[in-house]
Amino acid sequence: MKSTGVVTEYTEEYKEKCKQAWYAAGRPTNSNLWYNATPEDDLGRKPTAPVLRRWRNDRMWDFWGDEMDSRAIAIVEDSLITKKAEMLQRQADMAWELQTNGMQYLKEKGFDTSASAVSAVIRGAELERTSRGIGEMIVKMASMGDSELKDEIIKMINRGSENDQIVDVEEVPEKKGDTPETVDADTE
Repeated sequence: MKSTGVVTEYTEEYKEKCKQAWYAAGRPTNSNLWYNATPEDDLGRKPTAPVLRRWRNDRMWDFWGDEMDSRAIAIVEDSLITKKAEMLQRQADMAWELQTNGMQYLKEKGFDTSASAVSAVIRGAELERTSRGIGEMIVKMASMGDSELKDEIIKMINRGSENDQIVDVEEVPEKKGDTPETVDADTE
C-alpha cells in the first residue's frame, strides 16, 4: 500500500529554534542528548537525531556557538570591568569622606588630641589617589580598541624607561662548570 500523505519540510524558523535549543542545552555533541530539549514544530513533529546532526553540520551550528560563547565572555568581562571601576569609585568616595572627617576633627579638636584624625587624612588621600587613578584608567582602557590599547602600552613602557623604571638587561647563559664564587666570612 502506497502512502498518499503530504510531506511538509521543516521551516527555517523551526530550524533556528532547534539551533537555539541545542545551544541552550550546552552544545552537546551527541544529538540524542539534546533531542529531548528540541521543541516540536507547529505540526507536533521533531526531527530525528540524524537530521539534527546534519543540520548542525550543514548549518555550521558549532561556528555560531563559538561566536555566541565569545560574545558571552565579552559581556561578562565588560561587566567585571564595570563592577571593578564602580568599586574603585566607591572606595575613592569613602576615602574623600575619611579625609573630610579627619580634617573636620583636626579643625575642631586640634592636633594634640587624636593621631587617628591625621592618619585618616593621610590614608584617605592615598586611597583616593590610588582608587581614582586606577578606576579612571580601567574605564578608559575598557573603551579602547586593540590598536589604541597597543599605543597606550607603548606610551607606558616609554614613560617607564625615561624614568629609569624599566631596566634593559641581557641574559648571559652560564657556561658549564661556572659556579658563583662564595666568600667565607671567617676567612676574610
